[in-house]
Amino acid sequence: MFDVRTLFAALRRPAPATAFARATIALDRGDFATALAELHDAATDAGGDGERAVIANKCGVVQIGLGNRDAALSAFDRALGFDERCAPALANLGNLLFEDRHIEDAIDYYRAAIRADEAYAIAHQNLGIALKTLGRHGEAVRSLRTASRLAGKRRV
Repeated sequence: MFDVRTLFAALRRPAPATAFARATIALDRGDFATALAELHDAATDAGGDGERAVIANKCGVVQIGLGNRDAALSAFDRALGFDERCAPALANLGNLLFEDRHIEDAIDYYRAAIRADEAYAIAHQNLGIALKTLGRHGEAVRSLRTASRLAGKRRV
């Protein structure tokens, strides 16, 4: 049964407080123009290089969504300029290399992302996929199991 109180409660929820949070929501719904505008605002308010790296990486993700590969590469590079250990940017560069069939180079980037953040499940997963592509099934299974274990911990 429809509950009007639930609807009104949802309408009264405050908007996300930060530009970065609004950008993430816009990105999730595929509104890339809004996401870029919010990320621009977030960059203006960024408190340090680590935060700037995360914002630049997210800009790269938006650029991928827009089909602007060169702009995405530039954004990921900018993220690494702020923080050379930005695991998401390293993994995203690996993804672009993987797409170009430069599998060994992609593996190097995935491993760099894991060195930067051992708990970054996506890097373990992508490493597993890349290793499987090269027929290195034992290594691939280990990476995929690690990714699954790490992803399971995040859901708890």
